[in-house]
Amino acid sequence: MAEASVQAAAPDGQFESRIEAIRKRFATRFVARMQQTVADLPRMSGEGAAPADTVANAYHWLHEICGIASTIGFTSTGLSARSCDSLLVGPYRAQRGLSASELAQLTEGLESLRLTAQVELQIQDSHRG
Repeated sequence: MAEASVQAAAPDGQFESRIEAIRKRFATRFVARMQQTVADLPRMSGEGAAPADTVANAYHWLHEICGIASTIGFTSTGLSARSCDSLLVGPYRAQRGLSASELAQLTEGLESLRLTAQVELQIQDSHRG
């Protein structure tokens, strides 16, 4: 009976270590993508295809974060990303750049997301943005 318990614990331990590896990879990728998205903010407003493409890239990333973050235990990060995702869905669907007020709201939302993720993912604040 004890042998069955040990065998059952092994897959659980493997599962936990795989989830932890996914969480670490998520945190590492999150930092790089957040920095890129913040750097792209000035290119998200205006007319034409270039701002619309930049908005689309940000929207796709944030939409991905909404789904993945909560699934792997970063619930607050997922909810914070959802507020940015909700802001971008209209411009994304309309294939347009952001208005000045939308850009200001997104900038504020991304800062909130960065701070939430910093706490939840235990990211060092070595580079703001």
